Amino acid sequence: MYDKRVVRGNTYAAQILPATAQAEQQLEMERSAQKSRSKRPKPAAPKPETPEPVEGRKHIDVQTEQYLEELTDRPIEVDIDTQTDAFMDQLPAPIFIPMKTGVDVETQIEEGDLFDFDAEVEPILEVLVGKTLEQSMMEVMEEEELANMRTHQEHFEQIRNTELAETQRLEEAEKRRTEEKQRRVEQEKQRVKQEQEVTEKVAARTFTKGFLSQLQGQVVQNLADAGFFFDPLEAEVTNNFMPWLVDSMAAKLDTLAVARAMADDLIAAAARRQEDKAAEFEKCRQLVAEAKAAAEAAALAAAEEAARIAAEEAAAAAAAAEAP
Repeated sequence: MYDKRVVRGNTYAAQILPATAQAEQQLEMERSAQKSRSKRPKPAAPKPETPEPVEGRKHIDVQTEQYLEELTDRPIEVDIDTQTDAFMDQLPAPIFIPMKTGVDVETQIEEGDLFDFDAEVEPILEVLVGKTLEQSMMEVMEEEELANMRTHQEHFEQIRNTELAETQRLEEAEKRRTEEKQRRVEQEKQRVKQEQEVTEKVAARTFTKGFLSQLQGQVVQNLADAGFFFDPLEAEVTNNFMPWLVDSMAAKLDTLAVARAMADDLIAAAARRQEDKAAEFEKCRQLVAEAKAAAEAAALAAAEEAARIAAEEAAAAAAAAEAP
């Protein structure tokens, strides 16, 4: 992936853009210049001039450009791009050398001026040799002491291991004796418990046998009197057949009662419908009679009116005939 905004390679060295990148950069610069030209404000229309001065006054040119500010809906924007130079390699800083101070002098020390080697080295040599021998003896004694301590420690470890093994053996033996004793005690408890249970069972069996031998005849008689000994056929008829028969007859009687009630309801409904029809027929008959009477009355009134009109016309005709 290539991005023209990401610098590839050493950031301190001069960047050499490829031909394609240079072409793209040139095209981008042309687009920016074209955008800047398109955003430039258009030439404004000529402003109206001020009117002529009145009598007694005159116009004077005054410089006010520094106080004028053009107000627009959107301020003028111009895009400008720049490219910073690559970092240069930093030179190493020189080593700081302080300024020389003081005065240089020189002197000559001859052999034997400071000390006599033969006279002063012998005590030092004796001390060094003595200390070396003493240190060597101390190291030898320390090694012997360490060897003795190691031997004593090994002997002690052997004794301790032997005692530990003997202790473990004794503990195991004591543990086995304790377990055996506990097992024997549990066995004795189980034996005593079993003997006690057997004794209780024998006593209970003897007592039960003697008590039941006298009670058996009485119990059988009481059970027979209580109805525990019965005829299976009689029990089947009493417990199963008779309840089923009673339930079946009750269901049939309920069905007959329901049918009888439904028949009564149907008869009553038919009677009510017949009564309603008779009442409706009577009402219609009355309406027809009333309509017939009204028609007869209307016909009679019409006949009387026609007779009256005819009489009036006859009277008028007679009067007209009698007139000269």
